[in-house]
Amino acid sequence: MRAFQFVKNLFAESPRHELVQILTPQIGHRSPLLRLGIAGATLAGLTIFGTIAVSALLTLLAAIGVIYFLVTQVLGIELDFDPETLMRRAQEYAGSAPN
Repeated sequence: MRAFQFVKNLFAESPRHELVQILTPQIGHRSPLLRLGIAGATLAGLTIFGTIAVSALLTLLAAIGVIYFLVTQVLGIELDFDPETLMRRAQEYAGSAPN
């Protein structure tokens, strides 16, 4: 699809089968301004919900960071993580797994 082919298909008189149907059939025969408004509202909704999802992810990461800080600095518990041990154990499990 070319760059502005979607916009051309959106304002076309007859509906095209290649176009992903975003609008309901009742709205498809209305004015181009109404179709453009609904398409804009759909994009605005997706943007808002995407922003909410990203902020929820950042909040979760911040909470994990706070828990890590509390465990290591306030409680004084040392978290010793050795990646070599983890890889060795994973290789042992992979070698003993049935094929």
